[in-house]
Amino acid sequence: MEKSNKVATLEILTFWVGPFLLGVEAGQIASLPGPLNRELPTHDGEVIDELPILDLRPACGLPEAMNTQQCQVLLVNRAGEMVAYLVDQVADLITVEIGGQIWPLPPLLDVQKRWQQLWGVCQWNGQLVLLVDLQYESLNTPKEG
Repeated sequence: MEKSNKVATLEILTFWVGPFLLGVEAGQIASLPGPLNRELPTHDGEVIDELPILDLRPACGLPEAMNTQQCQVLLVNRAGEMVAYLVDQVADLITVEIGGQIWPLPPLLDVQKRWQQLWGVCQWNGQLVLLVDLQYESLNTPKEG
């Protein structure tokens, strides 16, 4: 029997929130509708204004976005409910090796104490990418729009 030399990889969608480069498993993203436009229908016909909208800036220790119209949106199906996450800018879709390029969070990472959705780090093009699980039920509360 031949051994498989396949390396386990994970597709990660990277995005910026303030100075932080974050990444989420690409399979968690239901849709990328672009900049926040509350009248823009999602892939299943819902209007973003009718969805819970979570700003990721406070979770990163940053002030809430001043102009949400410039924010981009990541739509995530979280436990059967569509949620719109506000991010500053969507970056790249990358592929990383699970065993060789993804590491657990450093134990003293301050933001980890505030934001339980963080689960690991990887490096991409010289940048540290904080990996986050957007389907995790967090203590974040939806932003009232």
